[in-house]
Amino acid sequence: MAVRALSSTLKTLAICDVVAASPRPMRLPDVVRATGDQRAAVYQRLRTLVEAGLLDQTPDGAFRLALRFQFYAVRALEQANLGERSTELLQEIVSESGETATISVLDGYHAVIINRVESRQVLRADLRVGAHLTLGGSASGSVLVAYGSPEMRARLREQGIALPDDAQLAEVRARGFAIFAPIDPQLVAAVAAPVLDAAGQCVAVIAISGPTTRFDHDRCGPIAVAAARRFSAQFGHA
Repeated sequence: MAVRALSSTLKTLAICDVVAASPRPMRLPDVVRATGDQRAAVYQRLRTLVEAGLLDQTPDGAFRLALRFQFYAVRALEQANLGERSTELLQEIVSESGETATISVLDGYHAVIINRVESRQVLRADLRVGAHLTLGGSASGSVLVAYGSPEMRARLREQGIALPDDAQLAEVRARGFAIFAPIDPQLVAAVAAPVLDAAGQCVAVIAISGPTTRFDHDRCGPIAVAAARRFSAQFGHA
């Protein structure tokens, strides 16, 4: 017999997502508005998370993520071993496309690069591990937003984070990858495709990037999609 998840626990942990979507600590009324739940229930969940060490309460009564999440984030990347597991795949992408290949994950309001393999060409994209890409102004960011939940997009927009509009996000999902094609030759062009887990959630993004003067989106797009699908299989995605 299947075991059902505890809905009360899920609602409590969902508060962490709400607080994480804010660039600053949130007061109780802000959390109530964001969740749409009763004030008393929301406050009880907030206090539970504070007692559990997942949230901190500031002297003025606002709530913020506890630094314990930094520890969790580091351990999650170590246990998932995304960097090491993706290196061989990124090398294959570089060999096939001739351009720089990266893998990124969501980090607050940005996509952060956690692994990269450089193009062997003299002129190449300079995207370092640890670099942050905006959600609204990069191919990797567009994928994370397009394949995220509607609730996540709503929270980000409420916080003033610039995102692609719904039509652009629908186009990304229909195409299967995002395109970044700047006019400025000093910027880097790119394509990016989602890495999905067994539940269909986007856990990372595979991107190919290079100078706008030579980058071929039509050729690199399918390469990124095929690589992302191979990597998704490692996370149980059919």
